[in-house]
Amino acid sequence: MKRAFLPATVLALLGQFVNTQGAAASGFMVRENSAESLATAYGGNGSRADEASTVFNNPAGMMHLKEDEVQVGAAVVFPSIRFSGSSSILGTMPVPGNNGGQSGQITGIPHFYGVFTLSDRWKAGIAITAPFGNTVNYDPNWSGRYLAVKTAVISVDINPNFAYRVNDWLSVGAGVSAQYFKLEASGAIAQFLILTPNTPDAVFLFRGDDWSYGYNLGLLADLSADTRVGVTYRSQVSHQPDGTLDFTGASPLLGQINGAAAAHGANLPATVGLSLTRDLTSSWSLSSDVQLNQWSSFKTVTITSANAPLVEVENYKDSWMVSLGAAYRADGGLTWRGGMAWDKTPVTDAVRTVGVPDANRVMVGLGLGYQLDDHTSIDGAYSHYFSTEHASMNGSVNNTDPITHAVVLNGKYTNGLDYVALSVRHRF
Repeated sequence: MKRAFLPATVLALLGQFVNTQGAAASGFMVRENSAESLATAYGGNGSRADEASTVFNNPAGMMHLKEDEVQVGAAVVFPSIRFSGSSSILGTMPVPGNNGGQSGQITGIPHFYGVFTLSDRWKAGIAITAPFGNTVNYDPNWSGRYLAVKTAVISVDINPNFAYRVNDWLSVGAGVSAQYFKLEASGAIAQFLILTPNTPDAVFLFRGDDWSYGYNLGLLADLSADTRVGVTYRSQVSHQPDGTLDFTGASPLLGQINGAAAAHGANLPATVGLSLTRDLTSSWSLSSDVQLNQWSSFKTVTITSANAPLVEVENYKDSWMVSLGAAYRADGGLTWRGGMAWDKTPVTDAVRTVGVPDANRVMVGLGLGYQLDDHTSIDGAYSHYFSTEHASMNGSVNNTDPITHAVVLNGKYTNGLDYVALSVRHRF
């Protein structure tokens, strides 16, 4: 009967994903896919192989799970994204407006996993996650409104996997992803620069979505009874969201046309990971991960329609994430966890956007797990992300509005993120 409830659970979670706006890690990647992962700052994600989230992080790790298992939960992010600066017309006439307020949005990031035994050498699993997401929503009267008011990215990744035990020390895994991607972008149009000085702003809004596909591979090697190494690869997934571009309050003299539109260039990065977990004693374990995010595929996003194209130069750089985590298994069914990580942003000062005002960050996580009974456990975690610099818009090619190319924004951001997460695991 427990397994009979799984399809309904999956459908309910999928509905939550479609209506949830994720929160970004480096760039707009989302790694917060379990409470244990958050607590250890992702150290050992590809090699711990001690919970069902390994389906996504390294499918080969399914062979280390002794029982069939489902895992469900969510992370909630409390972002602080604050801009300080001003805009002007070609660096001379100030543009009235505020600093946009607290533009980060409190959001939830659900996750679901299932692992099922097929034979002594084969296991199957399913992961439903939100691997990319971002929501930045400014006050409509902020000084950078002609660049953007709202930028929202939502993703859902449905990822079935299989794992195969090659021998006593080596397992491999692979899967495919069906990935949903939704993009919403809005901004104001400075009609007073085109028509008469008293003409009020117009607003443009693009909404589009898309399904695309990718794949992932994993390998897990037991170098000894207490040391595991994982190697993972997740492919690039390219999206072209189709939808509409609409204008509100636009003067007919501008000739803007409401109708079909598409966004081109949303090439989400491939990732390569190397992970190590070592059990120091029966109580202590230490884990680490190194991940290369191939963001250099994300170059330019262009919205095409019956109007002139809206172009935003991205030119992201490949980036690295390095993490270290530890776990202590105490008496009474308790497990304490902690971790630290350094996450390099793919965004450079030359091409930073107000939609993703990202900067390098240091992450610190803490967590606690509790075994409720022989079959069920619960994990909680908290993490804080420290931005190591003030993300600056000065000198960015994207600090000029895309319609008139006359309004220039200058200033910097002060960013921080707090996460809490809860996961529940049940073994059959």
